[in-house]
Amino acid sequence: MEHTIIIGAGQAGLATSYWLTRHGISHQVLERARLGNAWRSERWDSFCLVTPNWSITLPGASYAGADPGGFMLRDDYVAHLESWASGFGAPMREGVAVDRLSGSPGAFRVTTSDGVHEAANVVVATSTYQAPRIPAIATQAPRHLRQLDASQYRNPAALPAGGVLVVGSGQTGCQLAEELREAGRATFLCVGKAGRLPRRYRGRDCIEWQRDMGYLDRTPDMLEDPSHRFRGDPHLSGKNGGHTLSLHAFHRAGIVLLGGLRGFDGARAILAPDLVANMRYADDFARNLMAAMDRHIAQAGIVAPPASADELAGEPGAAWSVPMRESLDLDQAGITMIIWATGFRFDFSWIEFPVLDAARYPRTARGVTDVPGLYFMGLNWMHKRKSGIIYGVGEDAAWIADHIAARR
Repeated sequence: MEHTIIIGAGQAGLATSYWLTRHGISHQVLERARLGNAWRSERWDSFCLVTPNWSITLPGASYAGADPGGFMLRDDYVAHLESWASGFGAPMREGVAVDRLSGSPGAFRVTTSDGVHEAANVVVATSTYQAPRIPAIATQAPRHLRQLDASQYRNPAALPAGGVLVVGSGQTGCQLAEELREAGRATFLCVGKAGRLPRRYRGRDCIEWQRDMGYLDRTPDMLEDPSHRFRGDPHLSGKNGGHTLSLHAFHRAGIVLLGGLRGFDGARAILAPDLVANMRYADDFARNLMAAMDRHIAQAGIVAPPASADELAGEPGAAWSVPMRESLDLDQAGITMIIWATGFRFDFSWIEFPVLDAARYPRTARGVTDVPGLYFMGLNWMHKRKSGIIYGVGEDAAWIADHIAARR
């Protein structure tokens, strides 16, 4: 029997492994594919981090390069994880998929593609999301159109010739729409309700302001609604040094903005009349954050320059308008491809212990469950806002490792 099994070799699982190693606790990390698989296999070719390099605070592997304000490319981040895991000798087994977690406290049974393993402790570090969330209306789409979910997209050249309909305007959908338009593709974007962040404001990156304002240390009880744990990330990009993503800028650049997708009638996409409302929501989100930054600057007595024109590039003009459509003929528009950027879903049904809440999401106290020896790591809002991002996993992993060490 193993002392501890960690399920998942992403940043959360590896951070836990790092601290268990420091405690001298025997453990195994089981990974269904390869180390950092979500970064490696479920991100497009030009993907880069949206949070600045300085926020890479992984234990024993904090960023120490020459560009702390830059944004690491996908392959560079995967290499960073590999070097880190090798450096502390993470006891990892790749290609081992976990199908079931059963047994009893202190005698857990981990059923895998490589047989059944037993452990006194188990840390589930599979992150919040495990699979794309594709709406049921996808089955109504014209059969001659090719469909991909965002995790399958790699680059514009890999797509068939013709226009592309991107469904979903969270952070990923906006990044893909921008890349497709820059590649010369006729791009159509179905806009949902998502916020916008200014990449920089009054001389500093928005993530830096949020860190100093305590936003990344907010706890779940501060949320108006528990469902906000699963909101899509606001529009933002780290590409080419980082910049603001704006629906208004998209419209000016020729991306055709559409309301939410309701369904299909033959080759016609049926659209919701919510485009203007959703654009205003993004504007209000950005303005509320900028107002909060202004208050923080004033209250803290910080000397900061006024916002520059570049920093406000995502704002609408004095008067703006966009065409409102009830439907779109996909064939007439030359669309040959649909990319579903409609988010991801979680699935913890394989865990046979009463640790899920009404939303079927793990119920923990900073990763510690009511089942002795069963833990979670890397979940959205698990302990704080930063729990599910690179910046916060090291802190939570240290807590979990200390708890496991105390049980020993």
